[in-house]
Amino acid sequence: MTGGTKKALEYRAIDPKEIILLARSGKTTPAPRGFGQIEGNGTLPTNLENDKKILKKHILQFSQFGKDKKFAEHPYFGIISRERWIELANYHLNHHLKQFGV
Repeated sequence: MTGGTKKALEYRAIDPKEIILLARSGKTTPAPRGFGQIEGNGTLPTNLENDKKILKKHILQFSQFGKDKKFAEHPYFGIISRERWIELANYHLNHHLKQFGV
């Protein structure tokens, strides 16, 4: 996690309504160009215990952002509220936890 400083390589490439429909139907939503695991310099896995520590660090960092935190523009949804960013972060985290059966 970058604290809102990471920028996508494209914005509004997919209609936000399409993203919502894909997510609600349980289908994979495409990562914005520049945010994919390979070309987006995602966090590479190490080992489970270390990865859990990294995840916890990122969750704590995100949870400690003040109410005045300026979030970056979302690649699909544009400028969104702090509350909407929290909803999206929770949704995304839960998606990955389900992948691991948590």
